Amino acid sequence: MDAFVVADGPPLKVQYFPKKGRGIVATSFIPEDTLIERCPVLIIPPEHRHRTDPSIIFTYVFMWEPHTTEQDLYKGTGRAAIALGLTSLLNHSYTPNLRFIRHFDELELEIRSVRCVDPGEELTIDYQMRLWFDPS
Repeated sequence: MDAFVVADGPPLKVQYFPKKGRGIVATSFIPEDTLIERCPVLIIPPEHRHRTDPSIIFTYVFMWEPHTTEQDLYKGTGRAAIALGLTSLLNHSYTPNLRFIRHFDELELEIRSVRCVDPGEELTIDYQMRLWFDPS
């Protein structure tokens, strides 16, 4: 797949990783604190979580309540959100090169680099929760 740019962000590409599936890779150098993507989210209301949590959708959602962490998704209460951009394809790392910022009022999720990222490096976030898979 050719590289593409999200909004005014750096050029990225989707790549397949044998043990992880699809992920996002930098195609050029990304400086620290670079905006990678700010994407809209689709809210899953609390009363619908009982339908989405047991499905594959659960593996792509973010907790969407102030003062919560992603670990709170396991409680099955409160709003969740699906990122409608490349963010949904970011894989987990305990030493991520990106962080996410939830903008609750704007219904947007922002992704920024936490350090410099080299071309060819996979972009990752920390899922901030007990994982349902082996990340090694």
